[in-house]
Amino acid sequence: MREANADHAGVTENPELHSQTGSADRWLAAGLVVLGLALAVNSLVGPLVAGLVSYPFSETLVYQTIGLEAVTLAVVVPWTVAAAVLVRRGHPAGALLAIAPSSYSVYMFLQYVLGPAYLTYRPVVLFHLGIFVLGGAVLVLAWQRVRTDALPALSARRERRTGVGLLLLAAFVVFRYLPSFGGMLTGAPLTQEFAADPTMFWSIFLLDLGVVVPVTLATGVALLRGAAWAPRVAYGVAGWYVPVPISVAAMGAVMLVNDDPYASLGFVAVLSVAAVLFTAFAVWVYRPLFGSG
Repeated sequence: MREANADHAGVTENPELHSQTGSADRWLAAGLVVLGLALAVNSLVGPLVAGLVSYPFSETLVYQTIGLEAVTLAVVVPWTVAAAVLVRRGHPAGALLAIAPSSYSVYMFLQYVLGPAYLTYRPVVLFHLGIFVLGGAVLVLAWQRVRTDALPALSARRERRTGVGLLLLAAFVVFRYLPSFGGMLTGAPLTQEFAADPTMFWSIFLLDLGVVVPVTLATGVALLRGAAWAPRVAYGVAGWYVPVPISVAAMGAVMLVNDDPYASLGFVAVLSVAAVLFTAFAVWVYRPLFGSG
């Protein structure tokens, strides 16, 4: 009866295509689960909990790592699992929600591999490399599995507001590096905090200003110009801006608790407010995916 109705409508079902689609979604869901497990294990064996893995960091950066891994365990891992559940249920938001934790993993674990500037071969590097590669694979697969035909149509007004929001996010990131730009003009040395872990500083500098800001700016401008591809990218970009500022605020909070000489209450306050605002913006961006505009 079902086949007859399909033929009557001029549409012939393709069981092979449905099988391939279901298989791709299963792979994406499985990849998300494995990624979430790997992120959890990394947080549990590091300085946050067991301390089985140590890093040749300054004391300040060790505190920051503890804050980062706490957020990974409390925010990113549950987000990853939730995305996997939605993908398995066939919800159109599943693949889009998968973009944030997978891109977060790529962003963070490039730093885990390069940041410590190891002078000896360490087995943990292979583990971190594996998470980096897995995060990239999940990111690519999630992007491929986004069902554009199932995405809600956005009004021009909402697209413009989203575009403006993304431009503001990019401006916030650039603003944080203004002292660095000033130092480059004068040839000033790195601050003592950054000079203690220069490889970590420059890897973040590269990622933020070489990847995050250009992608955010391009998406924001494309939304303002009404580009057809921009809304899909906007979901992923807005999602990425949720865990990262929360992580940075948590890093600063751990530094404060441990009386780190570079700790700043003002910095933690500003990043905490930014984290709340960025999260609220992402929730607003995602709302149409769940049937509310």
